[in-house]
Amino acid sequence: MPQNLIIVLVAVGGVVLVSLIVAGIRSTIKQQRLRREAIKAFAEKSGFSYAEKAGSHEELGLSKIGLFNIGGARGFQGVMRGEIEGSAVQVFDYEYVISTGKSTARISQTVVAVSTGGAALPHFTLTREHFFHKIGQALGYQDIDFDRFPEFSKNYLLRGADEDAIRALFGSRVIDAYMNGLACNVEVLDGWLFVFKSGKQLKAEDLQPRLEAAFAFLFELTGA
Repeated sequence: MPQNLIIVLVAVGGVVLVSLIVAGIRSTIKQQRLRREAIKAFAEKSGFSYAEKAGSHEELGLSKIGLFNIGGARGFQGVMRGEIEGSAVQVFDYEYVISTGKSTARISQTVVAVSTGGAALPHFTLTREHFFHKIGQALGYQDIDFDRFPEFSKNYLLRGADEDAIRALFGSRVIDAYMNGLACNVEVLDGWLFVFKSGKQLKAEDLQPRLEAAFAFLFELTGA
């Protein structure tokens, strides 16, 4: 193949690649814009306030859960605030940047925070159990298991300082509400129930089901 033709093909290939990258970026920006508009419409329909961003968890009156310690360049986007059945509710995208030195990635997940209404709940975290968790358990990493709930104990990692209080809290109704409704990351801290899936943003149409599942779980936790 003539050298000039090779140069032309390489140049054309480069232009096509750049065009595809630009088109992908534009598509992502458009999708995010449409999502934010849909979420804002959901907030207005639900009687929630809406703000494009918040500066910190303190600004939102929230404690610093484990998620808020991850990464750098942290931010709170698309913040909705309101009440459902007398309980304060906040929904937002929490974003942070992970850097390896050679590359960076921005991670975003939708967090639902519901006030526990003054119920005296122990601090605990609950998430799906992964391979590295099992290795950690062999080295003494805490996981609160229940002999009478083998499926729950096998698939989910439950941790917290007051193990006796947590064991007393997690009966069959609480576990059913979690496994059949939420089955994602949960943390209860300082009067708030936080619910999210790591690295997953919710679509506007998924907000109501997530809120309902969070309230169903909280209902069982508090025995309301």
